[in-house]
Amino acid sequence: MAGGSLSLRKSPCIRARCAACEAGEGHPSYVLYIRTGGRRGSLYVPDAFAPELETAVRHGRALHALIVEAGRRYLHARKATRR
Repeated sequence: MAGGSLSLRKSPCIRARCAACEAGEGHPSYVLYIRTGGRRGSLYVPDAFAPELETAVRHGRALHALIVEAGRRYLHARKATRR
């Protein structure tokens, strides 16, 4: 399970006269964007880890949705016992 957002970005490198950069293609790399303490950050993700991390992010979103639903049901049940 992981939080955040996995993104494939294409960025220029630091080499002079790089054919990919001069053509405007850039170099693809995966990045995990996360929030920590209200601040946004990014982490480089090696290509080999990207599929596994994509699954983990998807599972994290599903878990978050379940937690929100559980909170909604709990509040509804608590309100019903007050009556």
